[in-house]
Amino acid sequence: MPIPLLAHFDLDRECSGYIDEVMEEEGPKFICNECEAVISKEDVARLVRQIESTRVACTHCGQVNDISGFSEVSAFVCRFCGEGVGLK
Repeated sequence: MPIPLLAHFDLDRECSGYIDEVMEEEGPKFICNECEAVISKEDVARLVRQIESTRVACTHCGQVNDISGFSEVSAFVCRFCGEGVGLK
């Protein structure tokens, strides 16, 4: 599963880049797309834990969607069936 969009700014106030996940033979490597700094797995895990998220079941297929970056949502597109879902 790919990591969510993470700003390198949260670790280095001098950089405006984002952290990319690059798959290598020995496993994933995390690199800033702006300054090319290598980010530790621990720092990435800490940033991911800080992101607000919510889980919402699709009203069409019933699958639970994890939605990062929001504590609540009023509409979303299901990542399983592709249908639009309005919640209010």
